[in-house]
Amino acid sequence: MREYIFSASYERGADPLMDVFISYPDLVGRALRIAGSSAGFWRVDRFVGPEEALNEVERMMTNHSVCNECLGEHPGCTIEGEYEVVAEESGSRLIYAYTPGGRYCHSIPFMTTRTVGNGALFDAQRRENVYEWRVLLPGDTRGGEIFDQLQDGLPEGVEISLSQVGSPSAWPSADPSQKELPYEQRRAIEAAVECGYYETPRGASLGDVAAALALPKSTLRYRLRRAEQWLTNSVFGDATHDAGHV
Repeated sequence: MREYIFSASYERGADPLMDVFISYPDLVGRALRIAGSSAGFWRVDRFVGPEEALNEVERMMTNHSVCNECLGEHPGCTIEGEYEVVAEESGSRLIYAYTPGGRYCHSIPFMTTRTVGNGALFDAQRRENVYEWRVLLPGDTRGGEIFDQLQDGLPEGVEISLSQVGSPSAWPSADPSQKELPYEQRRAIEAAVECGYYETPRGASLGDVAAALALPKSTLRYRLRRAEQWLTNSVFGDATHDAGHV
């Protein structure tokens, strides 16, 4: 098997859904489940970010006049499918999508399935101006053929790149029941990392990070503690649970 990374980068105005991510850099869309075959294309995505950004994502995702997977034009492409918000919480949306087989147009999953059949495994993430797909291909299938098909017909303002991972890497867990890190806590810990708060020696104080986020130090401290607890449980939760039953 071979693993490839397809990265599509967008200029503002090239794609209405990606424009939302460009406008809201803190917004992240991550696929929890993807299944592509000749029978159709199914996926469940969790979007995490500011509430106004999530409202825009929901509006775009449920707009049946927009092809949310299309990278370019494809003859015979028709926009059909189902989109439904299956869970809505503060700071996140869980959205289900289904597109009938053979009609998910000029997209990475369609071109992959058309080329290799039903044996590919997908992972996808949207953030800022980049829509990245990790694709695990069966046997000796090469991603270059898929890449060439994707290059043909790309609209202005969209560029796509291809890289091959030397060997299949550890794929992230895609269990939708796993509690996601809330947006406010993710933003706090990302800002702390960016400012150098976790460096040795520290590159920034708690007050510096709080000032960068325009938050009281007490609020930032609480969010960092919750985020650190979530990260610790995510990494060591199973091991701790198992150890308790030895």
